[in-house]
Amino acid sequence: MKYSITMTENVNRIFFEHLIREDGQEDLCFAFYKLSSGKSRKTGVINEVILPEFGDRNVHGNVSFNSVYFDKVTSYALANNLGVCFIHSHPYPGWQGMSFDDIEAEKMLAPRVKAVTGLPLIGMTLGTDNYWSARFWIKEAPNTYERYWCESVRVVGKSLKTYFCDDILPKSNFGEEFKRTISSWGDLKQHEITRLKIGIVGLGSVGSIVAEALLRTGIKNLTFIDFDVVELKNLDRLLAVNRVDVGKFKVDVLKERLLNTELISDLSINAVPFSITEKEGQDAALDCDILFSCVDMPLPRYTLDCLSFANLIPVIDGGIDTNPKEDLSNIDQARWKAHTIGPERICMQCLGQYKPEDAALEMSGELDNPNYIKGLPKNHFINRGENVFGFSLSLAGMEIQQFLSLILKPRGIYYGPKEMDFNTGNIDFEFDNECRNDCGISQGLLGRADEINKSLIINHLAAENSRIKHENSLVNKNNKGFYAFLKESINSLFSF
Repeated sequence: MKYSITMTENVNRIFFEHLIREDGQEDLCFAFYKLSSGKSRKTGVINEVILPEFGDRNVHGNVSFNSVYFDKVTSYALANNLGVCFIHSHPYPGWQGMSFDDIEAEKMLAPRVKAVTGLPLIGMTLGTDNYWSARFWIKEAPNTYERYWCESVRVVGKSLKTYFCDDILPKSNFGEEFKRTISSWGDLKQHEITRLKIGIVGLGSVGSIVAEALLRTGIKNLTFIDFDVVELKNLDRLLAVNRVDVGKFKVDVLKERLLNTELISDLSINAVPFSITEKEGQDAALDCDILFSCVDMPLPRYTLDCLSFANLIPVIDGGIDTNPKEDLSNIDQARWKAHTIGPERICMQCLGQYKPEDAALEMSGELDNPNYIKGLPKNHFINRGENVFGFSLSLAGMEIQQFLSLILKPRGIYYGPKEMDFNTGNIDFEFDNECRNDCGISQGLLGRADEINKSLIINHLAAENSRIKHENSLVNKNNKGFYAFLKESINSLFSF
């Protein structure tokens, strides 16, 4: 199992202002977390800070806390079903290791925290340049707690800043292949970009292009989540997909294609033929630092919206809306929008990317009922499939721009949603980038992690049917191969 930490920019600001002192002395505080459980990684989602009051700790070069402070922390954690983080600062920059005193202090705290909360103690250290290190203390046997370093600590908000443990996620040595890419933003940013774990939900016309672009930006850890198989109707829109791929899972086809480029020697791709609403899809998504939403249905958008705020994972979403003229003599209008949603940004629901009632309708299963679909109007979202590769290409480009802006934030500038109007060629950016004060997603779900995640898992009939279709396709191909072999054998017998 791997481990990581995530927090909002606001929480990080509180930590930094308290822990990094003008007098250069160390300081400490406690915070609380919810656990976010992925397939191969557990993440501490820090959602509250409890700063020391007068008399709660002693600052004397090093720093120590008093029992009253710890009692307040554990009482609050127990009452609110929270895990406990112990955080202290060091008076120098960079990734922070642990002194003998640091280790002894956290070893002393680990069993007490575990006994009260049932969750492992998280220890964190902050350097003067705001560089984080973190670890989980896991109970391995009675009275035995082992330290497991976190692979990353992420600060999420208007931008995404990630601090890595080099021993777990080492820097990559890029060759001539990435020389021009690195020359655009330098080695430091490239090391940050390439170590991110990125998931793409939906490997259709947009997702397949995004996957290609991420590979060629140097991302070496990708997760593809899509239950659909390649069909003939996809061939005009899916990047580098051929007739021989019909019947295969889209995630498998794209994985094979990117691995065959041999551009990154240690490229890792996790192909997940499940819906984001199924446990397998959700578990894979929670292992990621950033998610791309390349879906066109309301339920997966709603699911990603909730996962983003509950687990502090930025989601880069986009959508295309086109209409032909009534007599089909030309296109009438087309527009596409890209945006980044998540903590300290706007959610997809407030942005109007889906309607809650449509997500509820899809969740009910009625959209898998052919008789129900027949009664829906022609302009219902379930009946709208107009799109062309050129529009998907443009939207994928806008989503990649959102991604690079989130990481690079050049000159301290970031931007919110952008929409391209094909008819006029204009790009509109006059959109809200903050949720309503009463938003149930950004206000009600923030940092609640597994508490929310479990409620989002449902049976997905279309995904189940797609996997059955895939199995049947494999059986038919195997049968065809067997019959061809049998026919050839019989013909060879009669040829003598």
